[in-house]
Amino acid sequence: MKQSILITTSFFIFLILPARAFGQAFDTTLELRKLITEFVSLKNIGYSYVKNIEFPNGEKDRVIGKMHLSNDDKILFDSSDAFTMLYTSHWFYKADHRNKELSIVNLDNEKNKKLKKAVENDLFKNGAFETFMNNVVMKTAIVKKYKQEGDIVNISLKFPPSQNVKSIEIIYDRKNKLPVSYKMVVLQPWQRSPKGIQSIEAKVECSDFSKTIDKGALDLQSYFTCKKGKIELKKYDQYKLSEKI
Repeated sequence: MKQSILITTSFFIFLILPARAFGQAFDTTLELRKLITEFVSLKNIGYSYVKNIEFPNGEKDRVIGKMHLSNDDKILFDSSDAFTMLYTSHWFYKADHRNKELSIVNLDNEKNKKLKKAVENDLFKNGAFETFMNNVVMKTAIVKKYKQEGDIVNISLKFPPSQNVKSIEIIYDRKNKLPVSYKMVVLQPWQRSPKGIQSIEAKVECSDFSKTIDKGALDLQSYFTCKKGKIELKKYDQYKLSEKI
């Protein structure tokens, strides 16, 4: 069976890397502050993505999807040919289309409160972004290319062999304050072998950026309802409900 891995991450980890590296390379505090302000102001964002994944044994996988992030409503929606995932302030829902399985987690449950707080800090308060920026990008990123034509900025970064992130390329529209395209190559630990830890290589390409969110896609009730503790599936009702907390 073809192996697959679903790489999910906060949009802001992807998006803000070039801003910090730009400030680092040109040592322009004012410009850095301006770019950070622009990024932080993006409360609602949507984009399409393609993830090409290669395993150490030569097998390959490809995931095509769309991501919507609403900081105002604390909602993350990620839908692809491999899975559909929704995170709200009360529920986490994931439909695994390859294994035909569903996971539904009640985030209001007492035992899930710590998990909820940690996830929301990373997703909606830029916690993961800040850690990554301070520990990796600010200290190790090297600017290979910086080019600006009118309002369009083109930036390429590379990283030393010791880092899992290998390269980042972004084209950014400063007039509309949105990326035009984003590419990243990253290695992620996969499994241990006699020769050490093996890693997969993931190439992520993002496009079609928009500040408009499809509210219909974020309607959790179109996927399931919960009444008196009983789950009723509205979509993918033929899938196996493998986890319910």
